[in-house]
Amino acid sequence: MTIKYTETHPAASAKSIAGVIHTLGVDRNVWVAKFWARYDGALLNDQVLIYSVSDVIERNQTYEIGNSFPRQIAIGDDSGGRLILIDKVASEVFYLIDSGDPFLEDADIFYSIDELLDNLSGEQDSTLNKIDIVAVGDDKPTSQEVLAIKKGLGLSFSIADIKAKLEQKNEVILADVKAVKYESIVMSFRHLIRFESC
Repeated sequence: MTIKYTETHPAASAKSIAGVIHTLGVDRNVWVAKFWARYDGALLNDQVLIYSVSDVIERNQTYEIGNSFPRQIAIGDDSGGRLILIDKVASEVFYLIDSGDPFLEDADIFYSIDELLDNLSGEQDSTLNKIDIVAVGDDKPTSQEVLAIKKGLGLSFSIADIKAKLEQKNEVILADVKAVKYESIVMSFRHLIRFESC
């Protein structure tokens, strides 16, 4: 996929880039520093926002990146609640993670901005075919399984309600979802829940 620069801003000054690099404690050869030398922030493919030098420090403070991810910085977001992080040392690794998730192990990892954009483009295409998560209904879930499913799917129902739903064949647990977002939790509990086309 070719990167489409939906919106760009003129290059940042070398002085402002150096100031941000110093404040955030990153190598001067990190991907975003090179990007700022061309564009001081941009919207890529109508979806990915790369922060400008004037926004990046505030965004990192707002999301408390230094506390949760001391070796990374947030450089942008996917306009849908997920942050894009990179390592503070020069490497071509991009992490895509939910903004409230404090665990880097939960991030999707990409080895180029193109790969990340391709993935997000695929997600956009898949939203045309949203699916439901339904109960298999063959097994009785344990309390630990119910708790894990509640957390993994972000359900607000009570434990008792979720348990009752999980015990009924084809009961909709979560409707109209993107499969890619919940694939790992559904695979982990495939004896209890599954995807079903709407």
